Amino acid sequence: MTTMKKLTPIFVLTVVFVALFASGCTEKNLNAEQIAAQMMDKENNTRDYSYTMHVTSYFGGETKETESKTMFKKPNMIKSIVTESGKENQTTIVSDGKIVWSYTPDTNTVTKMKISKPSELTENDYTNIIDNFLNDTNVTVLGVENVDERKTYLLETTPKENDRDYELIYKTKIWVDQETWMPLRYETYNGDGNLTMKLEIQDLKVNTGIPDSEFKFEIPEGAKIVDMGEIKLPEKLSLEETRKKASFKIFTPDYLPEGYEFNSSMIYNNSQFSPENQISETVELTYTKDKAVINLAETVSKNQSSDTIMMGKEEDIQINGIEGKYLSMGKTKLLTWKLGDVDLSLCASLEKEEMLKIAESILEEK
Repeated sequence: MTTMKKLTPIFVLTVVFVALFASGCTEKNLNAEQIAAQMMDKENNTRDYSYTMHVTSYFGGETKETESKTMFKKPNMIKSIVTESGKENQTTIVSDGKIVWSYTPDTNTVTKMKISKPSELTENDYTNIIDNFLNDTNVTVLGVENVDERKTYLLETTPKENDRDYELIYKTKIWVDQETWMPLRYETYNGDGNLTMKLEIQDLKVNTGIPDSEFKFEIPEGAKIVDMGEIKLPEKLSLEETRKKASFKIFTPDYLPEGYEFNSSMIYNNSQFSPENQISETVELTYTKDKAVINLAETVSKNQSSDTIMMGKEEDIQINGIEGKYLSMGKTKLLTWKLGDVDLSLCASLEKEEMLKIAESILEEK
């Protein structure tokens, strides 16, 4: 269930971290509205920043490390050089707000994408981020610590539910720079108390006057250029429109919990990005009840494995006699199974019995 977002992953991560930090990193016991105002003030006064980020993940008995050197300048310029452990070559991503360039040295290939509507990376509803965070977690200020000679607040967050049902991220520890309100260190722990990810920010610099020239991409000599043209975000469609545009027959549930209704659907096709023999198409159907959401994703792939990666303690289940997987991630539940050539993924904040009832009402016509 992957959707294209207008924000870069690194920037999204930073925004979320700042939101988490602002909900607790204060010695004046400010309320959420006051904290949101402080966040906006900090954001409004930030023109550019740069840092080196080290990420270490521990999943499935494997340890993976990644280092990225990132620069960002308002409103929408970004440059990131990423190095994975065990690889000598670096992947470079550069955007001047109009064109996104990506260079892969392993294949000496440059990918060029035009942005249809240059996005304001700094446009975010901070108040909603804080409100959602405070509603779902308990925040404890553990104290003040120095990280790389910078004074930080150390916070710990845990879900408000006590059933330890959060398999991937049960507890987080966050070190917040008191000067910039940006994260300097972040750790996540699963329900068993094991460290699952560690993120460290080093050489953080804010408002240094990064020149626009840093975001001009120079094509390496001899590199192959793949021009993907203009990249547009998928539009929201009615169910009837989606049925007409999709390349395969769409499944819909005959059962929905009381109050849920069809909201919208979208189609994602990776033909712009993948070789002809590895094309996949996904249809996402969204059902809503007030702010609650049920998401049903259906994918057909050509010569490509579409197995869902479920990093947690998934459970083998049966849906109308078909093998599937069930994973609980706190409030969010995930079911995956297959009907013919279509891989289905159902995601919602519902009880397991309701999830299964919805899935079992999705039948393949004989």
